[in-house]
Amino acid sequence: MNASLAILALTVASFLLGFLRDLFIARSFGLSWEADLIFVALILPLFFENFLGLALRDAMIPYLQKLRCQSQALFESVARWLYWRVMLMGGAACALIVLSSYWVLNLLAPGWTPEQVADGQLVFCVGALLIAVQAALYCQGALLNMDNVFIMPMTRTLLLNAGAIVGILLFEPSGMVIFVGMLLPQMALIVVQHRRIRYLRGDAMPLEKGHGSQFGLAFAPVLGAAGAQQACILAERMFASFLEEGSITMLSFAFRIVTIPLTLYAMSVLSVLFPRFSSSWNDNDHRGHAVVIRKGLLATLLFLVPATVVLCSSPVAVVSVLLERGEFGPAQTQATASLMVIYALGLPAMGLALLWGRALLAQHQARLFLVITLISSAMTIGLDAALYRAYGAAGLATAFSCGAALQALFMGLYVYRASPKGLGVAVLARWLATAAALAAALHYLPEPQGLLQLCLYIGLVLVGFAAGVTLLGERDLFKPRYWSMRKT
Repeated sequence: MNASLAILALTVASFLLGFLRDLFIARSFGLSWEADLIFVALILPLFFENFLGLALRDAMIPYLQKLRCQSQALFESVARWLYWRVMLMGGAACALIVLSSYWVLNLLAPGWTPEQVADGQLVFCVGALLIAVQAALYCQGALLNMDNVFIMPMTRTLLLNAGAIVGILLFEPSGMVIFVGMLLPQMALIVVQHRRIRYLRGDAMPLEKGHGSQFGLAFAPVLGAAGAQQACILAERMFASFLEEGSITMLSFAFRIVTIPLTLYAMSVLSVLFPRFSSSWNDNDHRGHAVVIRKGLLATLLFLVPATVVLCSSPVAVVSVLLERGEFGPAQTQATASLMVIYALGLPAMGLALLWGRALLAQHQARLFLVITLISSAMTIGLDAALYRAYGAAGLATAFSCGAALQALFMGLYVYRASPKGLGVAVLARWLATAAALAAALHYLPEPQGLLQLCLYIGLVLVGFAAGVTLLGERDLFKPRYWSMRKT
């Protein structure tokens, strides 16, 4: 798991830089329209990052793994064909959004006035350029991951956040400066990674009949599922534009805090395990497949359940330490903390949906993955519409957490049918029982004040979890040999 540890270190560094970037935004703009504009301009890049990026990677790895087992030449030919078409697709999507930016921005923020839309149009267009950049980077990342190169693709988020911070430090903070700072280093990374994947520089040979349509059939369900998931975020931001000023920013900050451990897990452990899911299933090694899924489950719980307990037990302390600066005062902290608790309650479900969803994709159950995601997304958007007028931003956050719980439940049931030992019901029970006991105990402790006390509080929670799951029978967590990928 050395690659996972190195990626985890890079991800931690990236998030530290990301929060430093957000601190500049909070300090400079507070909860204002200017801050809302930055987060609205990020909606579509984040949408396409999952729509063209994560979904593409999730479809490419199982599909190309199967072709590589047949022939290296066939694999390289199909990989080149996919790569150049993804580049074209990302560029076309970016151009279309820029050309129709006024109408798209009106659609994303229907509660804004025409003057606000016009003032934010240029920043929105520059932010849209991230779409083409990220499509290329995620395609390159999938190909590199298949060659067991994990570190280089992970520098993407590090460069993105570092570039934004350098721009803010060198120039007057503005949306334009932030997005230009994000773009330039990522464009340099595209060049470096392109040179690293040597077979991409070969001629784009025509494919044998059927390969393009076969990948299309594998990609379409994953793409549809990614679109449905991103539609939930789009709907949440659209409904939030009808609420009081700053609601979009509050939701964005709360969601970002909660998903820190989720992203750390997804970009480190899960990025390494997913190719193992696919290879073990394609090799008909069902025992090894169950083992690696159980490892993923244990890692998911380790990253997310203690984080949920901390975020729900001390929400004000967490938001205050991370964001309370300049224009972001105690009132903004209280408002954001209440939303963070709601998102945090759904955090374990978000992680389990990621894990079990990748297991379904590795088992070539893409259509089932799509159906489950469509059902959970429809429920989320329906709850958004039903709750936002009466409960405001809290209703929107509640809808998102409920949708994640439904998605995880259905995916877990189908993974259990295919691999009962991989699901690890006993593991789930141990961690959830420990979480309930610790949450009840922490209710009687005073709220931590400041960074030092918060760190001590987090350490206490981690020690409590280690003791609790050990008493309930957990042993594999503390065995270094268990985490070795050689045994899979």
